[in-house]
Amino acid sequence: MRFQEIPGFEEEKKRLINSYKSNIISHAQLFFGLEGSPNLSLALAFTTYLNCENKLEEDSCGKCSSCSKMKKLTHPDVNFIFPVAPSLKITKQVISDKYIDRWREICIENPYMNINDWFEFYGFENKQPNISKDEARSIIKKLSLKPFESKFKIIILWLPEYLHIFTANALLKLLEEPSFNTHFFLVTNDYQKLIKTILSRAQLFKIRQFSDKEIKLYLSKHDEFSESEVNQAIYLSEGNLNQANKLLQVSDTDELNHLMLWMRNCYSENYVELQKDIDWFNLSTKIKKRAFLTYTMKLMREALISKIDSNLLKIIDSERAFISKFQKTLDSDSLERIIMEIDNAIRDLDRNANPKILFLDLSLEISNLFQKVNT
Repeated sequence: MRFQEIPGFEEEKKRLINSYKSNIISHAQLFFGLEGSPNLSLALAFTTYLNCENKLEEDSCGKCSSCSKMKKLTHPDVNFIFPVAPSLKITKQVISDKYIDRWREICIENPYMNINDWFEFYGFENKQPNISKDEARSIIKKLSLKPFESKFKIIILWLPEYLHIFTANALLKLLEEPSFNTHFFLVTNDYQKLIKTILSRAQLFKIRQFSDKEIKLYLSKHDEFSESEVNQAIYLSEGNLNQANKLLQVSDTDELNHLMLWMRNCYSENYVELQKDIDWFNLSTKIKKRAFLTYTMKLMREALISKIDSNLLKIIDSERAFISKFQKTLDSDSLERIIMEIDNAIRDLDRNANPKILFLDLSLEISNLFQKVNT
């Protein structure tokens, strides 16, 4: 990963490069950004730059031996720690090194991934992410070795919010007395979950979400999609590049038709057909489940907005036709309640809730709201 591969964020890139030029790199840097931000990609690009053998003014060269190894995430002086879980083959000493090949694969493919992407990619099923106490011994062992090829030895710890308390305390001791030219890059989506003693020893580097322009620049490589599909993905993503890319990939699904059928069945209390809706949702991939719920919430928001001023709508003609009829069936309070219920359902889905029960409960809630308003 190089800086030029990350769209935008010129100010953040300059700050990182200047910290090297001024020799003020923190031994513990906390790259904080919400899901879909370039916190991991910036940490990777900065690592590539630090160990580059022929640094350019504003980026790594991309050609030297060090850059070539960082492109494959196989640099011997760069170690990766990330959440894992026991698997069928690995039940003891569950540490990152045993899963590193697969993690490299998904990280190279999508450096904007979240924990669900990683766990779904590997096949951890519904297990809880964890950076176990066994990992602490692994980190200590890694740091006992001097750099092999480069000036800096770097530990990239992805999502430290999943640290086991024992590992967190072991890491604290390492942060207090780091080895010479050793740097910890902690990449987090929620730094408030870290213990305060770690926070006090790390320099916080806040990273904003992507702008619509930056996401569009990144998505422009997908020339098989129309501009309207790209714009819709950007609108739904709310600055989350990872989510925008996913929404674009599943944009060929007929979500509007599924939504109209589902709402019609909820309205008419047709439980036979609702069961079909629930089965369809349950059989969809997790990405498609989330995309459908996000799309539904977007249209519910537009239905609410249409009650105020239809000129404010940001939707295509087929969606406008649906909303013009749908918004007449519910009052503003009911639409707000549906939006809240869908938002809660998305959060529960991210926490690996049972999708069948989740969608059944959501369907019944919406059906009850229809009945209350229309009786």
